[in-house]
Amino acid sequence: MPALTRWVNTPATAKSLLFRKPANSRTQHARLLWRPCAIRLVSTELPKKPKWTPGTPFTQPSSIEKGWYEYWDRRGCFEPSPDNRKQIRMLLPPPNVTGELHIGHALMVSIQDALARWYRMTGHAVKWAPGTDHAGIATQMVVERMLEQERGVKREELGREKFAEVVEEWRQKYGKRILGQIQRLGASTTNSQEYYTKDKPRSKAVTNAFVKLWEQGLIYRHTRMVNWCVKLQTAVSDIEVTTKEINGPTNIDRVQYGVIHKFAYPLVDGEGEVIIATTRPETIPGDRALAVHPDDERYKPFHYKYVRHPLFPDIKLPIIPDAALVNPEFGTGIVKVTPAHDANDYAFWLRNAKQSPLATEEDMDKRVDIPLVAVYNTRGRVTEASGLPWLVGQDRLSIRKRIVNLLKEKGFHRASDPHEMRLAICERSGSIIEPMLTPQWFMKMKPLAEKVIEVAEREGLKFVPAIPHAALWKRWLDGIEDWCLSRQIWWGHRIPAYMIIDQYKKEDNKVVRWVVAETYDHALMQLTADERSKGCIVKQDNDVLDTWFSSGLLPLSTGSWTGKSWAEQKQDNYPLDFIESGGDILFFWLARMALLCTWFTDKLPFNEIILHPLVCDLTGRKMSKSVGNVIDPLLIVNGRTHEQMVEDLQAEFLPRTAREGEPGLVAAAQLRVRIKELRKSFPKGFKEFGADSLRMALVDFTSRKPQINMDMRRVEFFGKLPIKIENAFRLFLQGHDVPWVMYDNFEIPPQYMELHDYYLLDRLSKLTATVNEAFQTRQLHNATTALRNFIWEDFCNLYLEMVKPYIKNPDPENEYIMRRRDTAMTMLASTWDFVFRLLHPFMPYLTETFWQAMWGEPRPDHEVLMLAPFPTTNNLPVVTASTLEDIKPMLRLIDSLQAYGNGKLNGVKLTHLNLPVIIPKGPGGEYITSVMAQVKSVTKSKGVYAVKEDDMGAITNVSDKWLVVWAEDERPGWTVWESPDTGSRVMMWGLETPGTEGKMRSLFTKVEGREKSIPPAL
Repeated sequence: MPALTRWVNTPATAKSLLFRKPANSRTQHARLLWRPCAIRLVSTELPKKPKWTPGTPFTQPSSIEKGWYEYWDRRGCFEPSPDNRKQIRMLLPPPNVTGELHIGHALMVSIQDALARWYRMTGHAVKWAPGTDHAGIATQMVVERMLEQERGVKREELGREKFAEVVEEWRQKYGKRILGQIQRLGASTTNSQEYYTKDKPRSKAVTNAFVKLWEQGLIYRHTRMVNWCVKLQTAVSDIEVTTKEINGPTNIDRVQYGVIHKFAYPLVDGEGEVIIATTRPETIPGDRALAVHPDDERYKPFHYKYVRHPLFPDIKLPIIPDAALVNPEFGTGIVKVTPAHDANDYAFWLRNAKQSPLATEEDMDKRVDIPLVAVYNTRGRVTEASGLPWLVGQDRLSIRKRIVNLLKEKGFHRASDPHEMRLAICERSGSIIEPMLTPQWFMKMKPLAEKVIEVAEREGLKFVPAIPHAALWKRWLDGIEDWCLSRQIWWGHRIPAYMIIDQYKKEDNKVVRWVVAETYDHALMQLTADERSKGCIVKQDNDVLDTWFSSGLLPLSTGSWTGKSWAEQKQDNYPLDFIESGGDILFFWLARMALLCTWFTDKLPFNEIILHPLVCDLTGRKMSKSVGNVIDPLLIVNGRTHEQMVEDLQAEFLPRTAREGEPGLVAAAQLRVRIKELRKSFPKGFKEFGADSLRMALVDFTSRKPQINMDMRRVEFFGKLPIKIENAFRLFLQGHDVPWVMYDNFEIPPQYMELHDYYLLDRLSKLTATVNEAFQTRQLHNATTALRNFIWEDFCNLYLEMVKPYIKNPDPENEYIMRRRDTAMTMLASTWDFVFRLLHPFMPYLTETFWQAMWGEPRPDHEVLMLAPFPTTNNLPVVTASTLEDIKPMLRLIDSLQAYGNGKLNGVKLTHLNLPVIIPKGPGGEYITSVMAQVKSVTKSKGVYAVKEDDMGAITNVSDKWLVVWAEDERPGWTVWESPDTGSRVMMWGLETPGTEGKMRSLFTKVEGREKSIPPAL
């Protein structure tokens, strides 16, 4: 037997022995080796370890969780170690500063913190930067709504600078709240690395990146058709546009969709007309051409002929053949062209109009005069160019019905039919997108996409899960379009582009040219001598950059990159080791990080992308404030009654409902709707479950892909796990009155071991392997499932029941019982140590609290579980299959009793009847006999008792005719037999040898039709 190093729980020797590594240790031993951490002094007085008093009921998780986060953070436990261990660099996707976190953020934090803690415990220096996003459009929209609802003020009344101050106040308030919520969930972020996407380092990186891309010819300014949000008054990118399916006539905001209208356009030469079909009759005032397919025989005679505009007879529209625009199978096969208000029509205009910038002298004779007429402005209002002065200033959608009626009056309406269609919707505002020709800043994306594909093939890029995301990623990069970078809002990074303006030119032609520069002074330096002599001035563009531009640079900008050439940059903070995020922003954010960062560095910002499912409500609906099904994770963590939630809502609405007149009445009506939705979604409010239970439940949920339907029953289940652990842990604490010994690597002398001890070691080894593999493969739900099953079944329900008699009722006069008690305490101490470490990444508060309580006295300040080594199977002895062979009969008996104990005979559960169970010969049977009391306790089998196989005759000698009175047909190894003469019954189970089966067949008579019920040889 090897020399043994011991841990003891006696105060006199704990400090001297606990942290001394044994000289003969062959592997990393089970004791915790404490690593140095970077102490980040927040104040001169550092917090002390929170204390948990054993015996305190676990009714409020906050009693366990309180104080630990501050202790970890201010003691520097979240900071990377100062030694030379491998660094793991992570980035917390920055939540928007638009309010509070939702349950999707909690899932993200739970997964990432589990990974961060695991890496830290496996010997890595973890740098995990937290931060918040300024979220240009989203934040401006929320603050504008707040100003209007609470103060009755519009941003235009405040002016840009004052509005920016109000938004910054909002950001300060909600940014701190959001980071506080993240911390309450236990996120072990490196808080010294906190960032904000509009702080000075990030802003400098954004400006320099824009300038470099301009200098490289990748950024340009151009007038193009963009997705225009009339409500937000800005362009939005393609991936910020969603579609709404319309399956027939549908009214939305009193406007009818899902109808295709047919109108006649009279031919100029001779009699006749052509019929066009459109779902947007309000655009007809802007029609300036018709298009047909060049191969459509119906319209070949009309190529380059003209029709009269049905509203304006003096305007002639050419009929132009164009294969790219027209599908001859759709509608009437002829398409009206409104080049200023449809992306496809604008592309047609570029191909066919003389006014097109693509026109050349060589193809001018093939082109036709097609004016660009904008009949709506950027506010979606009808302009004077529409030619309909009585409609000027009205909303473009509201005139739809009036245009149809006008054409009916003129005799040009031919039909209106139901039609399936898709509506383009702005994801941010929910309003209908209007294609609009506006000057914008664009970035060429093809070169960047080609670079990402090239580097990914060279370095490798892994997706978790790979299907379908790897294929979608490649397809998106292959089909990428230029990115519209500019947004016509006030909140964000102002574009570092400057107009050189000739003050003495006409209004339409004042801008001489554009320059791009880091600062206003740098822009002034770019004025030519001629421009200076003319008195030209420099003025910065009012537009701001798309928020995703700054977010796309975060792997670089959070690593101290400010826009210098990559060769001059300190490169130890780039790239990230992986990125974890929701699949719904794969192309919004992750792809743009890859595009921008790879372009500047020739290195991917990450080589692994981990994607978690979208969190929806229980019915599968996307969570939305307007629907009232958004869940604030802290409601689950801290608990909140329905009445308290209503009070919170009333307090939120108070500034609005307190306003006089109609605004206050409207707010009161909105409040009533929200309270109604709240009552429907959360009638009972939320019970306090604590951060640990929520984290564990959310990670466990990720086994459901591609979306999670948030079921509170799963949270409730994991809410019971800490209670289960605490109740079991109390049994261990009861043994502290007698000194116990902990051996390194569970090297307990074999003469002290029982079969269930070996079984526990085997199950613990399998658990350790599963949990480590789950982290390595990123399938964390496999770890939560394995931990739950081990703790609940193997450890608490089985092993603790086996050792409970020795711990609860020690007998100092009985050497065997005391030896068993000492071994049990050693096994419990070592197992709890393992379990707490394995469980810590998911339930950090509970595990740290209970681990600190294990030793019976306070641990030194630097000893915390979160910095302890993570267990591996090297820390456990190998348990051979032959060692476990003799426990298998007992395990099968327990499974059988649990599985079939609910079967009833004459209305009474079988396991409650006074029934003997025939136990086979051999060590397995002897072991069952020795632990039958514990088996009965585990399976709640009150009346069952063991009878050895050799003693069967004593049961059956009253008669040689016995009948099956109960049998589980699918499991014939379990039957209940009854003597018709005496009424005696016997339960037979687990007969394992042919000899035993023959013996039973000689003692019992099988009943016709129930041959399956004869216990077979196993």
